[in-house]
Amino acid sequence: MAELTVLGIGNILMQDEGVGVRLLEDIQQKRDWPESIEFVDGGAGGLNLLNVIESAKKMVVFDAAEMNLAPGEFRVITPAQIVDEPTDHRISMHDEPLTETLKLCEQFSHRPETIKIFVVQPEVVDFGMALTPTIKAVFDKLADAAEKLVIEVAEI
Repeated sequence: MAELTVLGIGNILMQDEGVGVRLLEDIQQKRDWPESIEFVDGGAGGLNLLNVIESAKKMVVFDAAEMNLAPGEFRVITPAQIVDEPTDHRISMHDEPLTETLKLCEQFSHRPETIKIFVVQPEVVDFGMALTPTIKAVFDKLADAAEKLVIEVAEI
């Protein structure tokens, strides 16, 4: 079991929705990380992440979310600070929000002792593989802040 799991969540086919996965890729390649840190591309998220979350001791998550901020701004939050959308429109395992997946892990198995979520305000969530110019312009700043969070949580 890794000491820290770094999880990138997002749909890279939906422009800025994929920023979590893009941050994961960038940070993973920036340095030689200790073997105690595991990097996981969580794709679109959902219930398929149960096994990843259950096996984590500590977790850092990168994701995009509507926070009514300027595009490219970010926050580091905990699961308790997330407000989920109503569940009536969810039609697949991928539609399950991170908080619901965490609740299931806690109820039936194990939830990481530490969870920090690095959340970026997207500009556009629509079909397309490229991040918008606005997010690209601040990407290095986002990646630096996200890397510092990983180092802090990993205590290295």
